[in-house]
Amino acid sequence: MLFSLMMLSFVMVLSLKVTSFLHAVRRMRWLLLSILIIYAFGTPGELIPVFPVNFAPTYEGLQSGFVQIEKLLIALAALSLLLTSSPREQMMLGLYMLLMPLKFAGLNIERFAARLMLTLNYVEELAAKDKNNFSFRQLDEIDASIESLPQTNMVSFQKLPFGFVDKVMMFLLPAMFVFMIYRGFA
Repeated sequence: MLFSLMMLSFVMVLSLKVTSFLHAVRRMRWLLLSILIIYAFGTPGELIPVFPVNFAPTYEGLQSGFVQIEKLLIALAALSLLLTSSPREQMMLGLYMLLMPLKFAGLNIERFAARLMLTLNYVEELAAKDKNNFSFRQLDEIDASIESLPQTNMVSFQKLPFGFVDKVMMFLLPAMFVFMIYRGFA
C-alpha cells in the first residue's frame, strides 16, 4: 500500500512537471543510500546467503530500509507539490489557522507567522542574489547582509472563509483517521 502511495505521488509530481522534486531527490541520494545500508546491516534477521563476506545484510533490514526510503520520498513529493501549487501567502495563512489553538497556550501566532514569512522572504532574496556562488562562509556574513535588505516589508493576512471543499475535507479527514485507528485496533 505504501508503494502504491509512493507511485501515485510520483505520478502527480511528474504530471505537474515539478523539477524541484527531481533536484531534491538527486541531492538526497547519499542520504537515501546510507539509510538503506544502515537498516540493511543494522537490523537483526535472516542473513542474505549469497553475500561474499563474513557479514551480510538481512532481508528484514532491506525491507525496513526500503520502507523508510519510501516514506521520505512520499513526504518529499508532497512537500514539492505543496510548494509549487500554493503561494507563500496562502501557506502562511494555513499555518496561521493551524496554530490558532496554540493562542490559548500563550503563543503569539501573529508574530510567529509574520517572522516566518519575513524570514522566507529574506532567504529567497539572499539566495537569488548569490545563487551561483553560495558557500557556507556566507552564513557568517548573513547579519551584515540582512541590514542592507529593505526593512519596509509589512505582513498582513487576509483571512478567507472556508469553501465547500474545505468543509468537506474537515469532515472527511477526522472520519478517515477514526476509521484508520479503528481498523488498526480491530
